[in-house]
Amino acid sequence: MVPRGESTGTVWVVAALLSSEYSETCLWQEQVAGTLPSTDSGSPLPDLVDVVVVGAGMCGLSAATAVARLGRSVVVIDREPLGWGASSRNGGMVIPELKAGPAALTAKYGEVGRRMYHEVNLAFDHVESVIAGTADAGPIDCDYVRSGLLYLAHSRRHVGELRAMAAEHGGELGEDVRFVARRDLAAEVGSDAFAAGLVMERTGAVHPARFHRGLARHALSAGVLVHDRTAVTSIARNGDRHRIDTTRGAVFARHVLVATNAYADASVPDLRRRVLPVSSYMIATEVLPEDLAASVSPTGRMMFDSRNFLNYWRLTPDRRMAFGGRRSLDPVDVVESRDFLYDRMLDIHPQLRGTAVQYAWGGSVAVTLDRLPHVGRIDGAWYATGCNGSGVALNTWLGHRMGLSMLGEAPVPAVAEVPHRPIPLSSWRNVYLPVVSRWFAFEDSR
Repeated sequence: MVPRGESTGTVWVVAALLSSEYSETCLWQEQVAGTLPSTDSGSPLPDLVDVVVVGAGMCGLSAATAVARLGRSVVVIDREPLGWGASSRNGGMVIPELKAGPAALTAKYGEVGRRMYHEVNLAFDHVESVIAGTADAGPIDCDYVRSGLLYLAHSRRHVGELRAMAAEHGGELGEDVRFVARRDLAAEVGSDAFAAGLVMERTGAVHPARFHRGLARHALSAGVLVHDRTAVTSIARNGDRHRIDTTRGAVFARHVLVATNAYADASVPDLRRRVLPVSSYMIATEVLPEDLAASVSPTGRMMFDSRNFLNYWRLTPDRRMAFGGRRSLDPVDVVESRDFLYDRMLDIHPQLRGTAVQYAWGGSVAVTLDRLPHVGRIDGAWYATGCNGSGVALNTWLGHRMGLSMLGEAPVPAVAEVPHRPIPLSSWRNVYLPVVSRWFAFEDSR
C-alpha cells in the first residue's frame, strides 16, 4: 500500500500491480496506431473556404463532413495530431444522456427541455446510423454493440433515485428501463458493493479510437481538408468573413465552428471562461480469462455508479477491464490516478486481485456550469461544447447538426436557447476547486 496525502489526512491505496508490458498510453489509441488516415498537415492552408472547423474530434469531423456533403469547401484545423484527443481516449460508452431527466428538463426549461431530451435520443440514433453506414458512406468497423447500461447505487441513499428513474423512463415514457433490486444484482454485475441498479437497454459500446478513425475517413472521403499539428492563434471578424490565424498562416472563411470542447484556449477567451476542464483517468488490465471476465460482467453492459466522483467501467472488445474515474478535482498525475483506480476497482471487483494493469492514461472532460452541452456564437463564430462526460453520442450529433445549421439547412439544437453562463471566478478555480472536491468526497462517503 502507498499513502496519498490530502488536506483531510492521508489516504492509503493499493499500489497497482503492473504488467511487464505496462505503458502510460491509451489502450484504444495504441490499437489504432499506424492505421489513421493521412492529413494535409504538410500542405499550405487554403486562402478562403466556406467553413473552418477548429478541432478534429468527433464534433469537428462530423460538422465538416456535413458541410462537405452539401458541396461546400471546409478545412479542419487541430493543434494536436489527428486522433490525439478525448474522442479516442474516452470510455466508449454511447449513451443518450443529459445530466437531468426529461421531467426535470421540462420543469426547468419547458418546451425547450422536451426538445433537448428528444434531441439527445436523436443523437444516439445518429451514431448508430453512422456506424451502420449510410447512403453517403460505408459502415465504421469499431466493435459496436448495443450493450445496455447498468447504473449502480453506491449507497442506500440513491436507491430511491434509481426507482424514480425507472418509473419515469420505463413507466411514463415506455423506454426499455428497469429497476434491479440488490438481491437480483448478481445476474448483472459480479460485485456485492451496490445497493441497487438500473438497467437501460438503449446504450451502446464502441471502440472510441476506431470510431474516431472512421469519422476521419468519412470526412476525408467527402472532401474535407484536415490540417492537424496546426494551432489556431486568433479568430476575428473581417467584414462578412472571419480571419483565422494559425501557426502556419491565415485562412479566411464565411463560417467558423469552434469544436475544441475541454481544450478551449486563448484563441477564443470568452469560450474558455465558460468551460471547466476536469481531468478523468482510465486504466486497462491485461486480457482476462473468459471465466473471470464473465464473473465481473455477466451481461457485458456499460457500468457506472452514483458517486459525484463516479467510477465507470466495462469489458473491452479484447476482454480487458477498462476502469475509469477521478478521485478529486485537484490536479493529479497518471501514476497517482492509476493507483487510486486500481484500488477502487478491487473494492468493487475483488476477484480481479492479482490482475495486472497494462495501460493507464488520462484526459480532460468539458464541464459546464449547468452540466448541459451548449452551442452558440461568440463574435460571430459558432461553437459547440460541454460533453460533461457523455460526449460520444452528443458531440457526434451536435457536430453534424451544427454543420447543417451554419449553412441554414437545419435548425440549431434546442440547447442554443439555454443561456451559457461563464464559470464564476474562473481565474480562481485552483483556489476553490479543492474545497468543492472535499464536499463531493464527503457526499460520496455517506
